Amino acid sequence: MRIPIYRRDPKSRVLFVIANLALAVGLILWAFVRPALAASHAWLDAVCGLLMGFYVTVNLMLMRGAGRCEGPQGQP
Repeated sequence: MRIPIYRRDPKSRVLFVIANLALAVGLILWAFVRPALAASHAWLDAVCGLLMGFYVTVNLMLMRGAGRCEGPQGQP
């Protein structure tokens, strides 16, 4: 059984937490702030998309890095 990279590497763990916070903030903005604005909210759509894109990018990057790491006994 492989240990996920975000549990092994402290830098990846911090990046994973930041990505999860970015997703949470993006979803909160999308769900609660966006309906409250009556005017054009194109800037808010861009910010939400940026935060959610950051989350997806970090998760894909961490999964790619996890495949390259060796297992606990030194086996790939």
